[in-house]
Amino acid sequence: MLSNNPVEYIYLIIIGMAAVTYFSRELPFVILKGKKLKPAIVEWMGYIPIAVLAALLIPALLIDSESKKLFISFDNLFLITGILTFLFGLFIKNLFAVIIFGVSLLAILRWFI
Repeated sequence: MLSNNPVEYIYLIIIGMAAVTYFSRELPFVILKGKKLKPAIVEWMGYIPIAVLAALLIPALLIDSESKKLFISFDNLFLITGILTFLFGLFIKNLFAVIIFGVSLLAILRWFI
């Protein structure tokens, strides 16, 4: 079926991942098209992006990638950057500016510390 060429496997993996991503996003639209959801369900679904973001960010900020242990310290550049970026975001209501601030701050801290 496939040769021993690893490029073919990479292409198949990319196509498979694209298909899974597309159908997992499209399927709810197809199933729920024309249906009215209860307001409580719509409100509950509004919290999903926040929960996913928290689930991704909190371990990245608080756990050391090498030792897999809790790392709350002034030596944790990700935690310091995350806190300062959060505070910056409270005052600046521009998502693009907050992202640029956080990335730039981490780059500066890594460069000088």
